[in-house]
Amino acid sequence: MGDLAGAGRVLVDADGIAPAEVRWRPVARTVIAEVARGGPAGAGVARLTTLVGRTR
Repeated sequence: MGDLAGAGRVLVDADGIAPAEVRWRPVARTVIAEVARGGPAGAGVARLTTLVGRTR
């Protein structure tokens, strides 16, 4: 809660393990969008944002 950088790292790590879960689950897609909107996102989060079709 409130750690957007940590959430971004976890999402990128999870995408490496179970990409379908991260890319297609509605809650994961929402979290990706929130992390991307919350500030400067790392390259991994930016890539996920693009992959799931969310804009920054």
